[in-house]
Amino acid sequence: MYSSLSQFKSYLWISSSDTSNDDTLTLLLETACNQINRLCGVDSFDQQTFTQNLDVRKIYVNTFWYNIFLKNKPVQSITKIGWNEYSGVKWTDYMVANDRRIIFQNFDYESKFGFIPIEYVAWYDRAKPVEWSTTTIDELPADLKMMEMMLACGWLPEHLRVQYMVWITSYHLWDETITLWWKTTSKDSEDLYFSFRMMLDKFKNFNLAI
Repeated sequence: MYSSLSQFKSYLWISSSDTSNDDTLTLLLETACNQINRLCGVDSFDQQTFTQNLDVRKIYVNTFWYNIFLKNKPVQSITKIGWNEYSGVKWTDYMVANDRRIIFQNFDYESKFGFIPIEYVAWYDRAKPVEWSTTTIDELPADLKMMEMMLACGWLPEHLRVQYMVWITSYHLWDETITLWWKTTSKDSEDLYFSFRMMLDKFKNFNLAI
């Protein structure tokens, strides 16, 4: 889940002392999380290590720089290239532009197959240590948490909608029919739909054919 149960209950104006429907609310959040991942083409937005096969014949060379494009973003670090540990330092030996474009000073790896694996760390640290402190912060963008709660809210069963006075309207998102949140006019509904779609588009993942 990207948002917590306590955040979702606050979103629905449910008292923290009311635990009678916690299991159902948690299930709705988990389902919404899976739906967002599927629509965006990712396994998770939580920071993790990925391995991607790189076509070395398609490395873009610009003057003395070597450019490659990775699928998952934002790229945090490069850990292996061609089965070997990579010791290059970010912002010294390579840099990350536009979250997924990697620019190397040197890239002399070769492969008889034309492909080499590259291992890297990407997406968001959910418990990033704060310098000179014992606390941590969650790097996950707030709009991902909000979208998860919006979707989960739309799937509330009828008896809970009545109990918590949540009124909803359905919308179409691409080829999906989903329910987001309650609105009283068609204009409000359209505004919400496009706001949701703009938030989701920012996180959609894809392979760059370069």
